[in-house]
Amino acid sequence: MNSADKLPSHSVLAEAGADCRRKSQLFAETLDPIFRTTMETPEHLGDFRAGLSTYFMGPALFLVADMLGTNYTFSRDPGRIARSGLDLIFVQLTLEGSDLRMLGGEAMTVEAGDISLFDLSRPMHSETRHCRNLTLVLPRHLLFGSEVQNDALHGLVLKGSTSIARLIGSHMRALFADMADITQAEAPAIVTATANLVTDLIAPQVAVRSQPSPTVRGAVIMEIRRYIEQNIAMPDLGPEHLCKVFGLSRASLYRLFEPIGGVTDHIRTRRLRAAFDMLANDGKRTVGEIAYACGFADISAFSRTFRHQFGMSPSEVREMDRKSPLARGSLEKQAATSVHDWLRIVGSL
Repeated sequence: MNSADKLPSHSVLAEAGADCRRKSQLFAETLDPIFRTTMETPEHLGDFRAGLSTYFMGPALFLVADMLGTNYTFSRDPGRIARSGLDLIFVQLTLEGSDLRMLGGEAMTVEAGDISLFDLSRPMHSETRHCRNLTLVLPRHLLFGSEVQNDALHGLVLKGSTSIARLIGSHMRALFADMADITQAEAPAIVTATANLVTDLIAPQVAVRSQPSPTVRGAVIMEIRRYIEQNIAMPDLGPEHLCKVFGLSRASLYRLFEPIGGVTDHIRTRRLRAAFDMLANDGKRTVGEIAYACGFADISAFSRTFRHQFGMSPSEVREMDRKSPLARGSLEKQAATSVHDWLRIVGSL
């Protein structure tokens, strides 16, 4: 195969040696748009290994991660969600070891052979001492067309003892085995076929988890969300207004938004996210103008709510570009930055 046809890739491996600390930092920096990654100092350096390989498949990324020899934590909080802007789904096969996850206040253990899914637009926290996994990073539209179904993906775990997990797992292992031979021209069709396989196999579990209201169809759910996005500056945008516009009872509207934290919380979160994006990208308008444009009438209340949501003030967001964790320097850091670019490309599809 011509080298120009191969999938773009990037790898980092930290293990015992003179450059262990530098490689460990690069491992964490490569993951920075996804997780805040911390690693304890290993008790026995010879047992330590932190490896990450990333393959850019066009409409998806394929990650191979290997963690061993110390305690690792991976956290995705509302601030990181807003800063990264990634609206992607992880489909992950655990090959070895296990990890403990916290999602929405619920603790779960993911073990070798399990297939797990999580949504990068939602918070999560994971801890492990030994884990090796394969992850396919997909735009949500490649999975389900209904937002109710996609919302039900976060935290879904298929145990390795089930035939569905074994089928998805064997496919992901085959992908990994063939990764060096897959061409850039072949990759999009392979990604689509894989997404279709996953969607078809997990659909029954998703149907049980989503439990949509029989009086509200998926198309209406998407229409309500679209309406919220288009009218984010409207001061009276709330449950009463939405019920009038869409002819719903309060009970139906609340049931509809219950899986994602409630309608009021969803509107507030979308307003804050819109404000975050404007603060990061629009240097001309004042903080007050941006707050008003996102439906906040009181700038003091906006600032308090913003800090509570993202862990930083509106003015601090304006400084983020100067504090990027990957200043363009060494070739290694530039390569890690390319992984960040790949994530943004996939997230924009």
